[in-house]
Amino acid sequence: MYFPIGWPKYLKIDEVSSSPIRYIVSSCDRMLFAVISDDCLSLWYSKPCVKIVTHSQSKKTLAKFGTYMAAEWKPDSSMIAVITSNHHVVFYRVEIDISVPNHHCLYVQHEGKTPQNPRFNINGILDSDSVPAIKLIFETSVTLTTDIACCLCVRDEILISTVDGFLNRLKWNGNKNEKATLHLSDIPVSVDLQQFRASKLTESDGHAVNMEYSPTLGGYSLVLSSGKALFLIPPSTRAERATAHAVRAQDLSDAVTVAVNHRYRLIAFGCLTGEGIVYTIDEAVGALEVSHKLIISSKEFPDVGNIAGSVSCLKWTPDGTALALTWKNGGFSLWSVFGALLVCTLGGDYVFQKDSSLLYPYPVTSLEWGLEGYHLWMVCESATDSKSHTEDDLPSSSIESSKSELIQFQFVKSALSVNPCVGNHEHVFLQGEDKLYMSTSDTVSRHSPQPKGEQSNIDIGNKNWQVIPISHNYTAANWPIRYSAVDRAGQCIAVAGKTGFAHYALFHRKWKLFGNETQERDMVVSGGITWWKDFICLACYNIPGQQDEIRFYPRNCKLDNTFAHVCKVPSQVLLLNTFKDTLIIFCADSHVMLFGIERKNTQPNPTVVVHKIQEVSLSNFIPHPLCVAGLTLTSLTSESLLTKAQHTAKEAESMLLNVSGKLLMFQRDRSAQSKPSKGDERKLKPLPFYSPSVVATSVENIWATSKANSGKVQLMEALWLGCGAHGMKVWLPLYPRNEGKAHNFMSKRIMLPFNVDIYPLAVLFEDAVILGAASDAVFYENSFSASPPSNLDGGKIAHLPFCILERTSQIYLHHILRQLLRRNLGFHALDLARCCTELPYFPHVLELLLHGVLEAEATSKAPIPDPLLPRVVAFIQEFPEFLQTVVHCARKTEVALWPYLFSTVGNPKDLFEECLKVGGNLETAASYLIILQNLENPKVSRQHATLLLEASLESNCWELCRDLVRFLQAIDPNDVDSPPHGSVNRMSGSSNYQSIRTASVAGDAISRDVPKPKEKLKQTVSDSKVISSKKPLQRTKSNEASAEKVYIDMILSRHARKLLSTNQIRTLGYYSANMQGFQLVSWLRRERVRAAKLEDFVTAVRDVHSQFDWPLPILTYNTYHQMKKDMALSVSSLASSSLLEEDILGSPTFANGTDSSFVMSSLSSSVPPPPDSFTCMSQSQSDDVLLRPQLSKTEESSLATMEISDSSSLLGEYELVNDIVLGCEQQETLDLETMTQEAANRGPPQSEIELRYLLQIFLEAGCLEWALVIAIVLRDTLGVSRTVNTASLTDTQLDMVARMREGLSYLELWVDTECVGYKPFFHSIRNQIQVLAKISEQTVTERQSSISPRHSPTYELEEGNSSPVIQNIRGNDMFTENDIENEEKQSECILS
Repeated sequence: MYFPIGWPKYLKIDEVSSSPIRYIVSSCDRMLFAVISDDCLSLWYSKPCVKIVTHSQSKKTLAKFGTYMAAEWKPDSSMIAVITSNHHVVFYRVEIDISVPNHHCLYVQHEGKTPQNPRFNINGILDSDSVPAIKLIFETSVTLTTDIACCLCVRDEILISTVDGFLNRLKWNGNKNEKATLHLSDIPVSVDLQQFRASKLTESDGHAVNMEYSPTLGGYSLVLSSGKALFLIPPSTRAERATAHAVRAQDLSDAVTVAVNHRYRLIAFGCLTGEGIVYTIDEAVGALEVSHKLIISSKEFPDVGNIAGSVSCLKWTPDGTALALTWKNGGFSLWSVFGALLVCTLGGDYVFQKDSSLLYPYPVTSLEWGLEGYHLWMVCESATDSKSHTEDDLPSSSIESSKSELIQFQFVKSALSVNPCVGNHEHVFLQGEDKLYMSTSDTVSRHSPQPKGEQSNIDIGNKNWQVIPISHNYTAANWPIRYSAVDRAGQCIAVAGKTGFAHYALFHRKWKLFGNETQERDMVVSGGITWWKDFICLACYNIPGQQDEIRFYPRNCKLDNTFAHVCKVPSQVLLLNTFKDTLIIFCADSHVMLFGIERKNTQPNPTVVVHKIQEVSLSNFIPHPLCVAGLTLTSLTSESLLTKAQHTAKEAESMLLNVSGKLLMFQRDRSAQSKPSKGDERKLKPLPFYSPSVVATSVENIWATSKANSGKVQLMEALWLGCGAHGMKVWLPLYPRNEGKAHNFMSKRIMLPFNVDIYPLAVLFEDAVILGAASDAVFYENSFSASPPSNLDGGKIAHLPFCILERTSQIYLHHILRQLLRRNLGFHALDLARCCTELPYFPHVLELLLHGVLEAEATSKAPIPDPLLPRVVAFIQEFPEFLQTVVHCARKTEVALWPYLFSTVGNPKDLFEECLKVGGNLETAASYLIILQNLENPKVSRQHATLLLEASLESNCWELCRDLVRFLQAIDPNDVDSPPHGSVNRMSGSSNYQSIRTASVAGDAISRDVPKPKEKLKQTVSDSKVISSKKPLQRTKSNEASAEKVYIDMILSRHARKLLSTNQIRTLGYYSANMQGFQLVSWLRRERVRAAKLEDFVTAVRDVHSQFDWPLPILTYNTYHQMKKDMALSVSSLASSSLLEEDILGSPTFANGTDSSFVMSSLSSSVPPPPDSFTCMSQSQSDDVLLRPQLSKTEESSLATMEISDSSSLLGEYELVNDIVLGCEQQETLDLETMTQEAANRGPPQSEIELRYLLQIFLEAGCLEWALVIAIVLRDTLGVSRTVNTASLTDTQLDMVARMREGLSYLELWVDTECVGYKPFFHSIRNQIQVLAKISEQTVTERQSSISPRHSPTYELEEGNSSPVIQNIRGNDMFTENDIENEEKQSECILS
């Protein structure tokens, strides 16, 4: 609830006084603080924090009274009683010093123009922005017979405990109330109020050293000098002294201090062991029962009792929602009502930067909370034993004089502590004295355009805060902020201080205050404030009218009482809340009132209509009205009559009250409900409530929602309870499978407790997440640490930790599933889990469930009769994330627990094989490979890694393939049959083949659940030159190559062959780019007559278009119209119809367009073609281009019907021709048509880069068939020419040239029949086709003349000829395919 923030304030104390500060105590309104030292009494003001007056004893009075020890304020702050060491009680009167000018004020805050008169409130006390002048006047003194141990103010009297065991009652005028005086030895003490076996205290039990009184408990809590603790019930009347009775706290003998929580009726005792024990009173017998203990776990700080010492101080916050605890040797902690640790400065970052051995803060001797709990005043001992602190940080004068320090810690608190309305339960909303803290997700969610599921998931992981400064115009006169509220959307905020209220809109970034300041000062918000739709609902006290009221103010109107709707109530409102269109309030007379609210869209401003529905008296169920800590209406019910379908109505079925931590549920009595007839007035009569039933105890906060979600009924209908040290509890509804066949013994709901690691402040029902806040400490290097301090405060904070706020979150679904499975409610657990499968962290929920049960059972020393792990495994098997959950859990668990895990889930080999069967689980299978590596010998790991590598290659998971190749290369052949190591080691990213055996697949690539998209082709330099320059080195390495490397190379080569044989050249490109060490060019050279041999050119062209998303070319209307005319002519007439067309289409400029001239940087290292490579091209390319004007539009040689290459452009080369032939209008039409055609015929830019890269690679490797196909797809005339020239000038095999010519013939036929868009391009490369035909014919002739008829076998260029003789066209040395096959057979022999 409370969290420290920032640095503490060190208050400057008088250097004149040499005595240390002993005690600090605040007045009832906490505006004045009395600081007690040995000889001085000082009064400090709260806001601003300044000293007002100091009263010092003279030597005479010091010798008479002795030193001051402690003090108590009179309830009306008009007097102070101080106890001294010489058994005196000195009374001082506190008055306004009228002798001080400036309207009896020491300080007046001036803003802008100086006010004429300081403003007073209704009680006559100055505003918080003015510091009154106060004087202390000695009134009287009382002398007691023995020394005084402690004192306590009880109503109009002071209770004084003396060392002789007496409890003396003194009045504030100095008179002693003899009738009310008690002696501890006269009081019977028992373990309960039944007074069985009551005994009297003896002298060894000692006297009372610490006392607290609680009006809600009706008695005193005492700590005796012997360490025993008592709860003393005084007599009912002052005359009946014999009726006093005391109850002993059992098993407590080392108590040193006590603090009482009035709201929750708790008694906290601090012990010598450094622990705190909190007791509650059993209402049945009146015995003191242990509620919980305040123990710092060894995880937080070990050995607290010996290091920190005993408990020195305990103090509850003003609202009773947190407890401050300090230790004798230093340190501070903050606990929630029922024992949840909020802050602990022992260990961690809460240390002194200069000396970490000292506890932070220094030993505290006295504590006091400030107004509304925003400040905690501490009296600390100075570090006299640590010279590093005093000499560096303090002036020399203060080192000798000051022996104590006055520190003020600053806090922010949850709005739920004082205003538990429905809006504050749905957001992490904290309030400080001048700022508000709200998580940014609460403010951004309304404007986020994302889907609801994604939006909430972003909210969960957000760690930032939205800090909203409160308007200074409001806080200047109305400090402190008492109540704050946020609407359900998280966009509108309202705050209420000493008087009036103000509200703020995040979307406008403006505060709205009362325009009439008198209206603001005439109302005091007393019972809370909340939002209902666009109205602010608050409970206030009307000062001029002396009346308690409920008011509704519209948000969009001016803040004025004119627009407010006022509803008067008979008594003070303590709590209020809303449920849909119902307002519920709890009053000081223990009555609950329900109001119906209706919004009216009247003009010009909307209004509300409020009518009273029901009033219920709860005085019989509530011990005191102040004990009610929470109130809400819900749609929950514990009856077994309602079905799941009926819960969608979301009506107010019950009322929940948190009475001192005990949750009471009042349900509607529908037994007497009947269907009203027309005109029957019974339909207006509200339903009564049953007597309450206790739902839970130790309850701090309640979360219920009025939202409806038919898909998550169980979560939406659940009731969440925050129970402090007991964790959280969820009251979950149980719906049977068959509504009509439900068992009578089945409960409608079940209470499931579980522990949480954070302090919950909000529950997201649909997202199954708890949100909270935590405090942490950091250090800041500032100028004070490097330079001498210019002032006291600067030197102090230079080495202190700076407290910051952090937002925390935790998933709770696995806790609920585990509790349901433990209770054999697997069906309900399955039903609950299936409605949450769409959550992105649902796989993590299953991992947490499995991991928690595995750790608990596998590490248990005692045998488990009914293990939960088999049920959890069977439950997880119902979801597709089973395999992933098991392996992730195993990898996050110690290896020693693996046998227990896999004995239940199954053999990891079987799970690995199942991952391979189910598509898309390769990453999970890789994780299982690491498990097998540590459980099996390397031989088994290699076998499974090979299977996974082949599957990864098929799925194109290149990164996983690289990791698996490194994994296989790292296996030492000498360790193949060795036993497993039994440990998991992660492999580095190095590609060294001689790595250790324990290397594994890279964890980053394996742990991902979603595979990365395909990587783009890497433009790497061709490996032809690299290979040629390192041939001797490679030859040496190949002789030393291991069988493992040959085995891996065979797998990679086999997959590459498969890709190329199935025309998957784009995948082959990705494969070569991502597989390190795979030389694509050299491999293609070896495979150019086997896997790279292309038989079906038409299918290859189609496959390339499909793989690269490259569109088939289309024809324009004019070209199509002209082709229809040309098809009517003969082939010869078509060829000679137009000299202009032939010459232009055959020109080098036209063939080599702007796109064809694109050369990548990766091709810079390739060998350029010889200079005479263009001599074999068509002769028409070297002739001059002839231009002649067009005579008519119908002439056959019209440029509009010209068949052009996609790579050419009519905008440049033909500008002159078009200007002559066509008019301006026709020219624009032709230009637009050409540009449109180019854009339609061209694929993505990345595909073009990849195609041209592969074209260069295939040309380098001599795979001319594939190079020709790619050039045709690109419609690159230059690329076709290079391919044909390479076939004519290099050592090209005969069958390859024949297949190229035959393939072109099939492509021409395909173009004529199916893809007419290629017609212009094939017409432009007809000369290259003729050249290729001539090369084929010439080669056949040379071959027939060079081979003897007797030795000349017959070679047929058929598809079935799988291994023809590879022969050089120029008659070079012959090399057969059998030689290559023999090399591979030798490699296989080596492996075998």
